[in-house]
Amino acid sequence: MQWGAAKTSHGLTIPLKRPIPYVLITHIGVQSQPCENIYKCSIKMRTIQDSAVAEKGLPDIQSNFYVSEEGNIYVGRGWDWANTYANQTLAITFMGDYGRYKPGPKQLEGVQFLLAHAVANRNIEVDYKLVAQNQTKETKSPGAYVYQEIRNWPHFYGCGMDEAPACGIELGMKTESWDAKQ
Repeated sequence: MQWGAAKTSHGLTIPLKRPIPYVLITHIGVQSQPCENIYKCSIKMRTIQDSAVAEKGLPDIQSNFYVSEEGNIYVGRGWDWANTYANQTLAITFMGDYGRYKPGPKQLEGVQFLLAHAVANRNIEVDYKLVAQNQTKETKSPGAYVYQEIRNWPHFYGCGMDEAPACGIELGMKTESWDAKQ
């Protein structure tokens, strides 16, 4: 979905190596209401990008893709560039605060469509591992309601919870690898 992104990707330096082994699920959080139309979601995307660049000092928006309540997919860093969370992941962000709001069926379908498309086009591995951000570090993201949904999805990987090994350990990733800040 076109959202009027500013041209800032010239500062991105870490390319994604495909197929990608992990999908990381996040949400916007901070009491953000889900946006329900293209106009409002485009404004939200520009605000997220402005905040990432001006306030956080990042070269661009954080995630690879964002999915709105109506199921539209907005390209952040896309297929080519690493996100700010972990260089061996594809980061998909639910647009809203899902500790407060439940994701709608169209939004969940949008994420599942994106995942199926990514597998079909060899952007992510066929046996990719789906991980919630709260499994990788101390955070509420992707929110309890999204977490309840995705933990029942076929590729959900229970790393980092209870007695399970840390996420990415089989790839040689360290805990700090999940907060790459690129």
